[in-house]
Amino acid sequence: MDREQSWRKANVAAGLWCIAVGIAVITLWLSEPARLAAQYPFLFGMKFNSALAVIAIGAALLMMAGGLRHLPALMMAPVFVFGAVALAQHLFGIDAGIDTALHTPFTDIRTSLPGRIAPNTAACYMMVSAALFLRAYRRKSDPVQIVLGLATFIIAAAAFIGYAIALDFAHDWVRLSRMSFQSTTCFVALGIVIVFTDTEASGFHRATLAGILGLATYLVLLVMTYYELARHEAAFGITFTSSGNNARSTLSSLVLVSGALSGGLLVHLYLSSRRARRMAADLAESQARLSAIIDNAVDGIITIDERGVILTANAACTRIFGYLPGEMIGNNVKMLMPEPYHGGHDRYLSNYQRGGPAKVIGIGREVEGQRKDGAVFPLDLAVAKVEVNGATIYSGLVRDISERKANEQALIEANAELEEFAYRTSHDLRSPIASSMGLLGISREMLAEGDHAALGPMLQRMEQNFRRLDHLIQNIITLTRNRLMEEEERPVALRALVSEAIDALSHLDDVKRIRIENHVPAELTIISKPSKFQVIVGNLLSNAVKYHDPREAEPAIDVRAFRYHGKLRLSVEDNGLGVPPASRHLLFRMFKRLHPNRSFGSGLGLYILKKSAESLGGDALYEARDKGSRFIIELPDRDKHENHLDPGRR
Repeated sequence: MDREQSWRKANVAAGLWCIAVGIAVITLWLSEPARLAAQYPFLFGMKFNSALAVIAIGAALLMMAGGLRHLPALMMAPVFVFGAVALAQHLFGIDAGIDTALHTPFTDIRTSLPGRIAPNTAACYMMVSAALFLRAYRRKSDPVQIVLGLATFIIAAAAFIGYAIALDFAHDWVRLSRMSFQSTTCFVALGIVIVFTDTEASGFHRATLAGILGLATYLVLLVMTYYELARHEAAFGITFTSSGNNARSTLSSLVLVSGALSGGLLVHLYLSSRRARRMAADLAESQARLSAIIDNAVDGIITIDERGVILTANAACTRIFGYLPGEMIGNNVKMLMPEPYHGGHDRYLSNYQRGGPAKVIGIGREVEGQRKDGAVFPLDLAVAKVEVNGATIYSGLVRDISERKANEQALIEANAELEEFAYRTSHDLRSPIASSMGLLGISREMLAEGDHAALGPMLQRMEQNFRRLDHLIQNIITLTRNRLMEEEERPVALRALVSEAIDALSHLDDVKRIRIENHVPAELTIISKPSKFQVIVGNLLSNAVKYHDPREAEPAIDVRAFRYHGKLRLSVEDNGLGVPPASRHLLFRMFKRLHPNRSFGSGLGLYILKKSAESLGGDALYEARDKGSRFIIELPDRDKHENHLDPGRR
């Protein structure tokens, strides 16, 4: 069973006990049994007005256990006033008229005045009513209530034990005015529930408070015993040495009781100490485990207070935002936000705390963050409101979604390319087929008419259509193979690979009039995928040949390779037609032919070139020249070499 729930049930039990005692005492006073009072006078030790007060306290306890607050607090006011006036009567020797205001006792049970309660009883009523008033008003325990409960328990417990060991001063602070046995039981129960209910939430350990109660009660009893002894010796002018029911025997009894209390207290404190150390070790382990989980979480976890000041930030926040924890903690969380979030965050937080609508808290949304270097990036933010010890904090879960957003954008672009590819491919495949079918129909008519001389041009046009179709199919195969083919990386000799690609160009028109120079150093190698690299080199060279300038007296193509700032660069430059400035934004896009009248083709060559470079972790670049073009492929260089200046840069 939950410990706090058990103590709440203890409150109910204490309230019921107080009500039962009060009703029993009132019943006795109202029935006026003279013979019973003469035979058992202790039954009438609690006064009528005191019984009413203890019933009010019991009822207030029950109402607070039921969740009521205002009415119990109001009920404690007259109880406090009653106790204060009763105590003032003893301190100042006055008669306020409260002793017999509600009831006139039918018998005098060894008291100074009929109906007057003892000063220790009055003090307990004041402390209990004040403690319960604070409990009802604040709805939680606090140090003031605990001190009042401790004092009440010590006074009542001392009186209770005084009855057991015949220590009169423990319950008779003033001659002929004693705290009744019934009152001691009620105040002991009330003191216990006031001290121990909701104590842990206030930062006090019940084991420690229990030790304080036992030790303080023992010391009070010890002081009272010596005072009792001194009072008897002064009264009679002798020293009591005989055994019997006197101060000396009382002191002997107290020594036995104190020994038992001290022994029990030591055992209790030892067990409590062991339990506390075990709990502290478990708590430290739990905190360390939780801290390790938070610090090693992939997502950023950050907490702020009601003003927006950062309280904690885990290691992931450092990775996401670039700030060290010490640079974030103590500063406003808006330091991690770009505009307009930065300027509006304090206003939003203030509006939310006044009951405004939640835009992020408890909902979560996609927002933007700002790194230490000023870079703005997308992130997912989920914020939860947490109540801790009466204070409000906000816990935020932050996830950098830059990569996801980039993937989403890449997927959108890929889908758009796929749609365009499907449309253009179907169109470009169908076009030469449809044209060839038309030419076949015309050729059939020529054969029927015997016009054999005109068949030659028709067959030549059909051959061009089929070459065009074959070229498109080869490009599609190359593109598909580059995307799907799995290939292991291995050393590639660049000069030899470029020479092979140059030799493969012999079938192209006009290739013999073009000077092609291979300037790649013989010793230069790269760790890459040979087939994809061969596609790149082949496309670069064939593109330069196709778009050479027919009016150039000495058309030339120069191939170079070099290492440059940790990358390997392969460049192919020519003095050909170049790329018109208005068309340069179309470079490396699908089905874009920048010189459609110069050479037939599918418009996929440069697109395949760029995708192949990207699949190898690099990129394809274009540089305009005064005459011609310069295409560059940049690939990561996995070998550690000194950088060399680009020999082809001008």
